Amino acid sequence: MLVRTFKLLVGLLFMPLMLQAQSLKIDQETQWQGLVEVADPVEVTVTGILHIAAGTRIKILNPAHSITVQGQLLIEGTPQQPVIFDTVPGWQGISFIEAAPGSRIVQARFSDCAQALGIIATSPLISGSRFSNCEAAVKLLRESSAEIRDNQFEDNGLGLGIEMRSSPRVVGNNFKGHKKSGITASNNSRGLIENNHFEKNEQGIGLLQQYPDKIRKNSFIENRVGLYCYQTQNTPLVEDNIFRNNEYGLVNFSFSFPAVKNNRFIDNKTALQNDQFGSALVENNLFERNDTAIYNNRKSNPKIRMNEFLDNKLGLFVDYSSYPLVHHNNFEKTGEGARLGIYQSADWEKHSGSKQLVMKNAQKRGSKNAMLGQAPTKYTDIVDLTENWWGEKTSKLNSAQAGQNLAFFYDRKDKPTVTYEGFGPDSYRLDEIRFLPLLTSPVIGTGPVQ
Repeated sequence: MLVRTFKLLVGLLFMPLMLQAQSLKIDQETQWQGLVEVADPVEVTVTGILHIAAGTRIKILNPAHSITVQGQLLIEGTPQQPVIFDTVPGWQGISFIEAAPGSRIVQARFSDCAQALGIIATSPLISGSRFSNCEAAVKLLRESSAEIRDNQFEDNGLGLGIEMRSSPRVVGNNFKGHKKSGITASNNSRGLIENNHFEKNEQGIGLLQQYPDKIRKNSFIENRVGLYCYQTQNTPLVEDNIFRNNEYGLVNFSFSFPAVKNNRFIDNKTALQNDQFGSALVENNLFERNDTAIYNNRKSNPKIRMNEFLDNKLGLFVDYSSYPLVHHNNFEKTGEGARLGIYQSADWEKHSGSKQLVMKNAQKRGSKNAMLGQAPTKYTDIVDLTENWWGEKTSKLNSAQAGQNLAFFYDRKDKPTVTYEGFGPDSYRLDEIRFLPLLTSPVIGTGPVQ
């Protein structure tokens, strides 16, 4: 049912004050303006074009009555006169289903929706709009290359979902206060994510599976997790971002090894975490004033080179058969250079071996991850930190005697043997940190490259 209040302008079709039909079909060019009350489902058919003028307020009376678009929807608000969707909680929102090209949503306001926009095989422009307090604000459900720019996403469960071969451009948006995630992407999706701001979210961006595109020039501030990569393999390219005051800045988990270049990690609890075969390329980044700069766990072997580490409490944490390649970096004003966890033992791997344990647990879970078979079976007992410059500690480290225990590193000189619950009474040797030969002068060209 559609009720006209103030001015309701109709292009080629005159609409009476009250429509008695159970469903309103718009099959030609139509304009809404003023206050529009919608009490029945609205369908913009293949031949329909619905214009919604600046300043229009659309009052939704029933949460189940969505607007379905197969033709064109043109929402044309302005900053001074946005189009406002006055919804009831749980409104099902607007659904684009293989709609005609050319739709745009400019300067609209959505709140309290179950899902504000659901988009299938349609690529509208979404610009200058605000989405707040929705369970999900925008979901690209399948094959959408929408342009999403300069929008405000605030206090939703999920801000933007990118699914099923969608490839949007996501540029210049603000994601704040999301209970689940600002952005999630999965199922063979891709798309540039650039110049966005992520603040105080449970998770800024979550990538599930490969995401062969760029995450660049974004700011991740005060999130629990800034960027989370899960089974992304050698994607994405993460470059020129700033991660500040997050609990975890960037997490590479379960066979995720993106290229991480030219980023700034500042004042995070853990700046970068590699976990469960998370073996990123970490190159030309700045790590400054973090509690832990890089945390490596469960067979994570990142390549860490040409980075600037400045004033971190702990430079590197290494545990559970992880063997990062750490060369040609500058470590300055570091509280503790590197620390091995109690599961960093090639001796245990040699005698007990974790690959069989991992495969057995995977079979119990029903996991079919083919990459588990690529887990290494041979381990050295050396964590190699040679050919780095250690700032003011360089002279003391360079003059250290063979076998000397230095407080700057924690390894088997501090805890010679370990025992593990469930693996019998045997004890195993912890690995050793090797830092000599070191570099006696700073590496030129470390840190972000302009």
